[in-house]
Amino acid sequence: MGEHEKSFVDENELRKIMHQYGTSILKLTYSYVKNWATAEDIVQETFITYSQKFYQFKGNSSLKTWLYKIAINKSKDFLKSPKNKLKYLNLTKLKLSSNMKSPDEEIAKNTEADLVAKCLYKVDIKYREVLILYYYEDLSIKEIVHLLSLSESNVKTRLNRGRKKFKIHYVKEVEDSGRKITGAKDVLE
Repeated sequence: MGEHEKSFVDENELRKIMHQYGTSILKLTYSYVKNWATAEDIVQETFITYSQKFYQFKGNSSLKTWLYKIAINKSKDFLKSPKNKLKYLNLTKLKLSSNMKSPDEEIAKNTEADLVAKCLYKVDIKYREVLILYYYEDLSIKEIVHLLSLSESNVKTRLNRGRKKFKIHYVKEVEDSGRKITGAKDVLE
């Protein structure tokens, strides 16, 4: 095996990394797939991939950024998969044929955090992912550039457009609920 005699990462090290990053990766993957069970599966796949390929981590970015990249790629692969598209089509038919609320509608309640989440999930994924990475995961623009393989100007553009799109949804939701907006210029600015 040469340089890579260990084919898997040390179990204690893996547990430590799973404990440190598991919750944030779960939230990140959920922001893509919008299903907790699927997000949990992707998190498991992320850590399996890490345990098998940890030796490929060169340290050019933080471990957090590298794990996020694995999780994002797995989430995007899932969203592109024919199996997912069929499942989504069946869920859409089920929703249309019944008066059930979707899981997203069930989750969205009247608390401020839920309102923000509801509005955030209405923003297109290419803007939402940048907003989540910047505001929720506290990644810098340079880290997001590396993570998503985009140019710095593209990340800044997506961040600005995402803020505007979020603000439109947020203002509409607040007004529809009969509340008044105070300090609206402060919304994600």
